[in-house]
Amino acid sequence: MKKEINYIFLLFSITFFSQNYTVHGVISDANNGERLIGATVFIPNTNSYAISNSYGFYSLEIPKGISTLKVSYLGYKTYTKSLNITENILLNINLTEDSKSLNEILIRAKGKNDITNSEPGSHILNLDRIKKLPAVAGEVDILKGLQLLPGIQTSHEGTTNLSIRGGSHDQNLFLLDDAPIYNPSHALGFFSVFNPDAIKNVKVYKSFIPSQFGGRLSSVVDVRMKEGNNKEQKISGGVGLIASRFTIESPIVKEKSSFMLSGRYSYAGLTSNTLGSVLQSLGVSSLNNFSPNNEINFFDINAKVNVELNEKNHLYFSTYIGRDHFFYIDIDDSSSMDWGNVIGNLRWNHTFNSKLFSNTMLVYSKYDYSYILKDDTREFKWSANMQELDLKSDFDFFANASNHLKFGFSVENHFYEPGKLTPRNTESITRGFELDDKKTIEGSVYINNTQKIGNNFKVNYGLRYSNFFLLGNATVNQYDKDFNITATKKYNNGELVKFYQGLEPRISTNYILNNGHAIKASYTRTQQYQHLISNSTVGLPTDVWLPSDTHIKPQTANQYSLGYYGSAKDRTFDFFTEVYYKSMDNVIDYIDNADLFLNPNIETQVLSGTGEAYGIEFLLEKKTGKFNGFLSYTWSNTARTIEGINNSRSYPTSFNKQHNISTTFSYEFSERFTISSIFKFTSGGYITLPEGTFNFYGVAFNYYSERNGYRLPAYHRMDISANLKSKNNINRKWQGEWSFGIYNLYNRENIFSLFVKQDNTNLEFNKTYKMYLYGFSPYVGYNFKF
Repeated sequence: MKKEINYIFLLFSITFFSQNYTVHGVISDANNGERLIGATVFIPNTNSYAISNSYGFYSLEIPKGISTLKVSYLGYKTYTKSLNITENILLNINLTEDSKSLNEILIRAKGKNDITNSEPGSHILNLDRIKKLPAVAGEVDILKGLQLLPGIQTSHEGTTNLSIRGGSHDQNLFLLDDAPIYNPSHALGFFSVFNPDAIKNVKVYKSFIPSQFGGRLSSVVDVRMKEGNNKEQKISGGVGLIASRFTIESPIVKEKSSFMLSGRYSYAGLTSNTLGSVLQSLGVSSLNNFSPNNEINFFDINAKVNVELNEKNHLYFSTYIGRDHFFYIDIDDSSSMDWGNVIGNLRWNHTFNSKLFSNTMLVYSKYDYSYILKDDTREFKWSANMQELDLKSDFDFFANASNHLKFGFSVENHFYEPGKLTPRNTESITRGFELDDKKTIEGSVYINNTQKIGNNFKVNYGLRYSNFFLLGNATVNQYDKDFNITATKKYNNGELVKFYQGLEPRISTNYILNNGHAIKASYTRTQQYQHLISNSTVGLPTDVWLPSDTHIKPQTANQYSLGYYGSAKDRTFDFFTEVYYKSMDNVIDYIDNADLFLNPNIETQVLSGTGEAYGIEFLLEKKTGKFNGFLSYTWSNTARTIEGINNSRSYPTSFNKQHNISTTFSYEFSERFTISSIFKFTSGGYITLPEGTFNFYGVAFNYYSERNGYRLPAYHRMDISANLKSKNNINRKWQGEWSFGIYNLYNRENIFSLFVKQDNTNLEFNKTYKMYLYGFSPYVGYNFKF
C-alpha cells in the first residue's frame, strides 16, 4: 500500500513540479485588435497545444530550453517564434490576415481542426462566406445560415425559429455576449436580431454542450459582438431593398480602448406596399385584393466599449436594443404586434497568473411584447414582459499541457409579468385585467475538464448542478383529474413556493485513428426551468414564457451521440457522420381547444409527457480552390407521448421533418467576382386539421384528425447570387461591393400557413386556404466600408 502511495505522489510531482514553464497571453487580429477565439498555439512535432478561449486568452506549458512556437487560425498567416524558455513568459500575439485563405470553407468546427476538436456536433460560422450566400431580399441572416447545417432546420418556412435535433424553438439558448436573447426574431421570424455587421463569432453546440451552459434542452447558439477597432477608425454599411445598416469602429485610446456602434433599420412594410401596388397596377391577378396599408418595420442597435486597464485587467460593456412593429393585412387585418429585446453586459476579464484566467459578468436582459386589437368594440392592448438580472463568473485554469479546467457559478434573477389587458379608449367594452407577476431565482455551479491522454485520445467531462426557486406573492390551486379546483393556498412576498434541483453530467471522447480520421462520442444531460406556452408553429411574439411551478415541472433531456470524422490527406475535403438519440421528460403541449390568452389558470391548458428524437447526420465539405461548398443531409424523427393528448398515443411534432438536404457552392471567377448558390429540401411538417364539420342546433362545429395527423407538402427552393467588388486601388480607402441575387429561383410556392374556414353557403363544409411568402424574388444591394 505504501509503495502505491509513493507511486501516486511521484506521478503528481512529475506532473506539477517538473521543469516546465508557461507561455501565456492573448491572441488578436493585427489589423483591428479584435481578440481571436479558437486560435491554436502549438509546438511542432509534439502533442503540446492550446486553444485560445472566448476572450482570446491562451496558456501553454513548455519545457525548459529552446522551442519553436506556432500559432494558426483560419484565414490568417501562421505565426512562428523561437523561444528560449527559462521562466514564465507573457507573450501577446498579433495575427495578420492571409488573403489566399479567405475562400476556404463556409462552416468549420472550432479547434485545432475538426479531427482534434473534442466537442462533437459543434460548428462555427465563417461570417465572410455567409455574407456572400443568397438571402431573402439580400439581407444576410446568421440564423438562416445555421439552418444549412445538418441537424438544424427551421420550424416553419421563411422564419428564423430553429428546431435542433428534434427540439422545439424555445429549447435553444441564444446568447449575445453572454446575455440571453428570448426572442431572436424580427418581423415574425423572417429575419433574426443578429446584425452581421456587428458580429465577430457565431458558434452552435447541438451534441455535447459544455458544462458552463445550462437552462435549455437542445442547443446553445453563442454569438459574440465585435469589440471595436483599436488601431484606426473604420466605417461600413449597406443599403438594400428592405433594410439599411451603418457601423462605426474606432479607438478611444489607440491600442488601449475602443468602441463599436452598429445600427440597422428595416422599412420592409414600405417596400411591400410599393412593390405590391406596382404589381397590382400591372394587372397581376393574385394581387387584386392587395392593400398597401401594411406596417412592418424594425430597428436594432449594437454597441460595445472595451478598455484595457493593464496587462491583467480588461473591462467591456456591451448592449443591444431592438424593436419591432408588425401589421400585415394578409396575415391578420385586425391586430398589430410590437416587441423588443434590451440587453446589457458589464464584463471584467482578469488574469491572475500564467495559468488562471477569470471572466466576471453582470448581465441584464429584458423582453417585452404587446398585442393591439384594432377596429373592434373590444379595442384593447395586451402587454407582457420578462426581465433577468444575472451575476456570472467563469474561470479557466490551464493546469498543465494535458488538462484545461473550467469552473464557475451563476445566480439568475427572473421577473415575469405574464400579461396585462387595458382598454385603448373609453368606448371599449374591455375591462382591465392583469395576471399575477412571478419571481424566480436560478443558481448553478459547474466544473469541466478537457484532458489529453497520450497522442490519440482526448476526453472532455464535466458536471453542472442547478437549482430553482419559485417565490411568492403567489396563489396556487390544487385540481382534481378534471381540473376542478379542490384547494387554494396563498404565499406571501418572498416566500418559497416551489424548489427544484438537478445534476447535469456531460462527457465527450475523441479517439484519433490516424492523421485524418477520428471517432467521437458524447453524453449530455440538460435541464430547462422555463417554458414557452404556445399553440402556434410560427413562434409569435405573443407566446408566453413561464417558469416551472407546482404543476409544470422542469424539462430534462439525455442525449447520446456517436460520430466518425475524416479529412482527406491534402485537406481538400472534410466529412463527418454522426448518429444521435435524445430522450426528453416533462415536455409540454397544449390540450385540445386550449384557451391560452390571459388565462390565470394556464396550467389547466397544458399537459406534460415524454418525447424522443433520433437521427443520423452527414456533412461533406470542399474547402479549398476557386470552387468550394458543402453538402449536408439529415434523416431524423421526433415524437411525443403525453397522456390526455391524441388519446395518449404517440404523435409526431409539427417540426418533425424526416429528410433535410442542403447544398451550397461558391465559385470565384476573380478576386472581384464570385457567384454562389443554395439548394434546400425538407420533408413537410405536420399539422392538425379538421376532418369535417357537424351541425348541432344550427351551429357548425369542426371535428379534428389526430394531433398533427396531416402532413404538409415538401419544402424546396434554389437561390443564386453574384457579388462584384470595386476595383482595387491602394490610394482609395472606399471599398464597395454590389450584391445581386434571386431568392426562390424556380418560384416554388412553399406553404407558410394553412388555415380552414367554413363555407358561408354551406356550414357543413370547410374550405382550406394556403399562404406562401416568397415567390421568384430578385434583389440588389450595395455594401461599403472605408
